[in-house]
Amino acid sequence: MNAMTRYALAVTASLFAAASQLPAQAAPAAADSAATDTITFEQYRDWRLHFIDERQTQIAAELAEKDLNTQRKTALERQKAYYDFFAAMPAAERDRRFRERFDQIDTNHDGIIEPNERAAWHDKQRAFYDRPNSYRREAAANDTTRR
Repeated sequence: MNAMTRYALAVTASLFAAASQLPAQAAPAAADSAATDTITFEQYRDWRLHFIDERQTQIAAELAEKDLNTQRKTALERQKAYYDFFAAMPAAERDRRFRERFDQIDTNHDGIIEPNERAAWHDKQRAFYDRPNSYRREAAANDTTRR
């Protein structure tokens, strides 16, 4: 298994793990099912903090590998700097930045991210990160040409 595949699996696993850490709610009645698919700022902030912690652990483990190529190591160090920056930030500043992002996702500004807002944000992010000049696309292309 190459480094890029391990990275993709680690990210996928961390997303599922982070999603499972959202506060558990009792089984909803049919009328309440829409409410269980929503995310408050507190849930969003807790998820982001957990995700930062998980990514720091994953990146450290991958950086410890001896067979990393220079490109992958550079990419991991860039990601590490990003997550270390947020982890070291004072809580008030971090919450302010998280609130800004939350408000971008919460397009109707009712303090709750609903499934349609989450889907729209997901589509927007996918379009952004899947653009032709994305470093992620270049890294994936470089990884497949080495096989």
